[in-house]
This record gives sequence, C-alpha cells and structure tokens, in this order.
Amino acid sequence: MTMHVAFETQGGSPERPNEDWVSATPNTVVVLDGVTAPKVDNPGCRHSVTWFTENLGVRLLALLRGDQSIADALAEAIGQVNGLHRTGCNLHREDTPAAAVAVLRRRGGYLEYLVLADAAIVLDTKHGVKVFSDTRVESAAPEALARVRAAGIGTAEHTEAVARLSREQLRKRNVPGGYWVASTRREAARYALQGRISAELVQRAAIFTDGASRAVDLFQEMDWPGCLDYLDKHGPRGLISYVREMEAKDPEGSRWPRFKASDDATVAVIRV
Repeated sequence: MTMHVAFETQGGSPERPNEDWVSATPNTVVVLDGVTAPKVDNPGCRHSVTWFTENLGVRLLALLRGDQSIADALAEAIGQVNGLHRTGCNLHREDTPAAAVAVLRRRGGYLEYLVLADAAIVLDTKHGVKVFSDTRVESAAPEALARVRAAGIGTAEHTEAVARLSREQLRKRNVPGGYWVASTRREAARYALQGRISAELVQRAAIFTDGASRAVDLFQEMDWPGCLDYLDKHGPRGLISYVREMEAKDPEGSRWPRFKASDDATVAVIRV
C-alpha cells in the first residue's frame, strides 16, 4: 500500500528565492524549511540556503528508499552535502546554511516520522489529532524574540531586533542545551523528534513549514482538525492562499507579531 501525496510550496517574497523544499516518492515525503541566513560581512560559506535545501533534500529522499532509519539517513545526507562544499567553505562556522526537516515514511505497516526544528507533522488518527513539532528554537533567545514581537515590521527597531535575535540564536544552534537543525553536524539527526505509528490508525496526515503552520499556531483562526478539514476542501494551495490573506490584513505585525510579514510556505497532504 502506498501514500497519495499532494503538495504546494510558495515563496514569501518576490524579492528573494523560496528556501523551502518538498518532494515525495510513493512511500516517503520530505519537507525542508531553509533557515534564512543572517547578514554578515564575511560569510563562512559561499553557498545559498536554497542550494543547501535542494542538495540535502534530494540526497535524503534517495537514502530513504533503503532500510536505514530516518535519522541515520539524515545524518548520512548531511555528511554527503558537507562533502560538496568542504573545499572553500568553513563548515565550522555557525552561519553555514541550515534547514528544519520533516519526514513521513511508510514502511511495513507503520508510518515513521521525524521532525528536526520548527516544521510540523500533523496526524489525524483514530485516537485524535497528534502534532509533532520541535520548538526548541523559540526558547534559545527569549528576550530577543520578545523584542522582535514588540516592534512593528518594517521599522528600524524591528530590523535591529531581528538581527540581534539571529545572532543570539546562532550561538545556541547545534550545541547541547540549545536547539538543533540540519546543517553541517551529522549528530543533529539524533536530536530530532521521531517515532512511528500503525498506518491503520492514521486517517489523514499533513506536513507544514512554519510559514504555513501559522494558519493555526500564529493566527489561531482554526485548530488542527479544522485545518485538515480546510485542506480536504481547498487543498495545499488553498491553505497557503488563506495564509497570504491573513498576512495581508496585518502587514505591520501589530495583531500577529512575527519574524517576517510573509514567510515561505509549504504544505504536503498525505493519505495512506
């Protein structure tokens, strides 16, 4: 038995590339949410976040055709991408490209899942809706995050608060006691949220980058069961359109304080 998948990904701004990445096979869905790189004078890596998500995504999806666990496949994929840009890039710098990761794979009679950083996997099961999301990044620099949320988007205060938040979060990235994302350290895969559930228990499933999950966790105009119902009626593209409508109602972030006015958004809908 295979999975039926529909997905949509859209950039948050026409001025910059979409740093999300999504693809699927009949049994696996991989969604990556690239971490927007902070502006630094002398970056340690010459590659873009888009380059990183594309190269990590295709390698991870290929490795997941085998018998490795999702975490082991992710660690190996990170190692393979390291090999692509080890020469000429300082892979020990914190500001090397990075991404949140969400994977759902059907193997045998189970759905296996992995979430690293703030993407979200939502499973509608016979025992209720289960949400898997790794939000440790939100506690990495709480005071800096509060300043971002207090400043209006587009103001000098907001720009400075975002820059400060990025610097403080970088110091907590991929270190014990901090938060973990896919970047250059293979061991980050061990810190992901992962598990499995009997496929017979799952009625619907969806994967969201945080630019799409804001339909629920930021705007709070619908809950997760309602979001899945909305996807049934309108599909992934319809949900992203809804998110864009909500963002347009609050461009300065006064009602819904946020890091960006409009973020890259990706949704994948899965039926077993």
